[in-house]
Amino acid sequence: MLVAAGLTATDARAQTASPGNSALQAQLAVRQQQLLQVMLRRPDDLDAAFEYATISAQLGDYEAAISTFERMLVYAPGLPRVELELGVLYFRLGSLDAARYYFESALKAPNVPPEVEEKVSVYLAAIDNREDPAKFTASIALGVRYQSNANAGPGGRRVVLNGTPFLLSETSTGQSDVNAFIASRIHGAYDLGTQGDLLEGDLLLYGARYYDQVRLDSGIGELTFGPSFNMERFNIDDTRVGIYGILAGVRLNHDGYSGSLGLGSRFVTEVSPTTRLTGKAEFRRRWYNDTTEYPTVSDRSGYVILGDLVLYRQISRSVLLRSQIFGDFEEAKKNWNQSWEAGFSVGGTYKFASLVKSLPDPWSIDMETGFAYRDFDSPDPIISTTESEYDYEGWVRGVFSVPLREKFTVNLTGEVRRQYSNYDLSTYTNASAMLNVVRKF
Repeated sequence: MLVAAGLTATDARAQTASPGNSALQAQLAVRQQQLLQVMLRRPDDLDAAFEYATISAQLGDYEAAISTFERMLVYAPGLPRVELELGVLYFRLGSLDAARYYFESALKAPNVPPEVEEKVSVYLAAIDNREDPAKFTASIALGVRYQSNANAGPGGRRVVLNGTPFLLSETSTGQSDVNAFIASRIHGAYDLGTQGDLLEGDLLLYGARYYDQVRLDSGIGELTFGPSFNMERFNIDDTRVGIYGILAGVRLNHDGYSGSLGLGSRFVTEVSPTTRLTGKAEFRRRWYNDTTEYPTVSDRSGYVILGDLVLYRQISRSVLLRSQIFGDFEEAKKNWNQSWEAGFSVGGTYKFASLVKSLPDPWSIDMETGFAYRDFDSPDPIISTTESEYDYEGWVRGVFSVPLREKFTVNLTGEVRRQYSNYDLSTYTNASAMLNVVRKF
């Protein structure tokens, strides 16, 4: 009977007929019509009505599902499972007042099944969270970093420029150094009250000071701001699409180095309960400022188009895998600074039980390796009159994280990055080690 039914509309979401599964859609549509005929002959058949509403929800016909569930309550008031399903449907449509009404009604019924009570409590908590229209999260990190080649200089003094061997000064080769840094991120979201749409903003800040290579002292700020839309209005479940403006600036060696304005779009979709796909595309217009230390960087001024896709796969409670593809095109005033790049990375995170009893949260190890190819449009006349630059870059990185109490986390990061180029000045290796403490708010 209905009250003891094990399958509910919310449970059936895992079996929802996706647009690409036309055979399953057709089967469900046929069954929906069969059940409709049964309901017309026997309007008080609650089991047929419940199945009809469940299939309608799977097909994305929320109006039919809601009207059927509400009609069932006319024949049999106070059915907690039906009130749960109505609450879920209204929640997914963004009608939070109606959703709360049915969830609270489900809890008032006598002998509420434990699984219904558990689901209702989860949704009521989500409604409370959504009804606060403004939400903010933030994190701040303090750390130190050692690099074997902080200035990304060539490994040796001997280079070839336009076919002629040159001997670089010691200061022009790769130099090791240590820097201290601070980084923070502030995220804000405001619920627009239209079926889960948000107005979102992110502010990223970074500052670093070097012990020897003070010309690398840097400060970076970036603000992105714009709306994101819940795609369930188009029957695309668990998907958000956003557009945003970009404002960014960089200081280098205590002077203005570059600034940029742009537009971007991003999306995130839960392909399945264990698989998530994210992506973004951006257009940025960049301006560079010549300084005494960097007298020709304005030659790099131009626009940038970039994009990436990242796939996450939860293998188990302990293992999360990811893969990424990315690419960009950088336009510049001088063609020898103009380039395109493409690459990929693969990695994963493994969580395991804390090794210290007083620190109960799981520890983790994250590993990543990647490769990128970069190609420039024309020869740099200072280096070669016949051959334009191309680079191959690869890296391996590992992060060991230990959560402390009060939202603090300690991270130890090690990385080796190697770039080979047909231009001697752009060939380098850099090994780095970093220790930081992150506080989340």
